[in-house]
Amino acid sequence: MNHEHECGEDCKEPGHHAFPGLTTHDVVQPALDALAVPVVLSGPPTSVLDLAEACVRFVTAMLGKLAGKVDPDLSPDFTPETLSLIDYYVTESRRTLADRPEALPLSANIVGAYLGEVIRRQHRCWWYTDDGDPSGWRLDFEAVMLSFYPMQVAHGLLAPDEKSEDQFSGFDLREEDRDQVFSRLQELPPVSEDEFLLPSLRLEVLDIAIETLIAKKVDDPYAKRALLAEDYE
Repeated sequence: MNHEHECGEDCKEPGHHAFPGLTTHDVVQPALDALAVPVVLSGPPTSVLDLAEACVRFVTAMLGKLAGKVDPDLSPDFTPETLSLIDYYVTESRRTLADRPEALPLSANIVGAYLGEVIRRQHRCWWYTDDGDPSGWRLDFEAVMLSFYPMQVAHGLLAPDEKSEDQFSGFDLREEDRDQVFSRLQELPPVSEDEFLLPSLRLEVLDIAIETLIAKKVDDPYAKRALLAEDYE
């Protein structure tokens, strides 16, 4: 994903992505600087990190098998740029899971944990893992009221035949926000079915949802305060 835009080349600011018509730098910073309560965001729970690191090992092993040797330089590193490696892993796993459906829960958990960690390192958010079932683990965001369920999303990418009627499956949005986010997504060029089933596209959808919600609340001073964990209880 190319992050070159008005902030300069290779911008590393969390939450900065180049989407037409939205100036995230002008919206996010005033929103979180003016009225934000300082929040120290914790690192990932051990349970999440163990699964994410397992994903790295599985993907690295798959790529090494294809190349005939393990190349440490060709390995997922929790950046959006290497999500293409996870895209490939998901595409290949989707084929093998047809014959080994019992492996689906583990595959969904490791891919979801990795995708969630990529997101957590790009946006100010935190894991909620009190639910013992990983499918209920989620990321809650500081800038907007939105929860993202990475394991649920990964399950849907790996088993697309188990379709959900909810177009925002894996996303928890307020009812009043859904239509606006959906309308923004409808403005984008259509993608193929293969592209639709890639983890990297889910990150792009999440980025667009966050930026749309930030733009929506920019004129509401109260809404500019940073959200806390208790706001999601």
